Amino acid sequence: MKILIASISLALLGTFSMSPAHAQTAETGTKVAVISQELSLAKSKVGIYIADQLMALDKTIDAEFEGELAPLRTQAQQLNAEIKALSPETLRTRTDLQRRGQEMRQQLAELGNWKQRQMDATRQQALTPAYKAYETAVNAVIKEKNIQILLPGEATLYRTAAVDVTEAVVAKIDAALTTTPVNRVRVPRKPTQQELQQAQARGR
Repeated sequence: MKILIASISLALLGTFSMSPAHAQTAETGTKVAVISQELSLAKSKVGIYIADQLMALDKTIDAEFEGELAPLRTQAQQLNAEIKALSPETLRTRTDLQRRGQEMRQQLAELGNWKQRQMDATRQQALTPAYKAYETAVNAVIKEKNIQILLPGEATLYRTAAVDVTEAVVAKIDAALTTTPVNRVRVPRKPTQQELQQAQARGR
């Protein structure tokens, strides 16, 4: 559950992209450019700052959970020792051991989910101003370079450095924003109904 800089993803630029079919119908001389959305933020100073803060928060939450994790590790070691001492035939009849193992797995899953929900909520809140800086930078580069079609780099099979405007966008983000508050968002241990509905909607 470590937070990696490369994992920061922006769901933006929908209005800046055109499908290959549209691109093929563009008139000769049309200025086409490509941008890597994820790299634009990941390489920016504010993106790196947010990623560093999230990594620190990851360690903080791990330390807070240690009080619950330590006894679970001890119980797991004891359970494994009991299981190894039994024959396969006897083990199949020991439903109590199976139940203990399942309960421990559920507790670990609950802690892991709780941590991930806090990380996700914190990341989303911290990235909000970075999204705005990114969008502003993209619009500025489009205007300066007279770009008429901007394609996502992740979906482009081939491009030359001359048409890639990622670095230009990064430079403008850096000029506008280098840090932003990364305040931990605490969520209930059990997912709320709203969270469950949002997760279900994302899974569609």
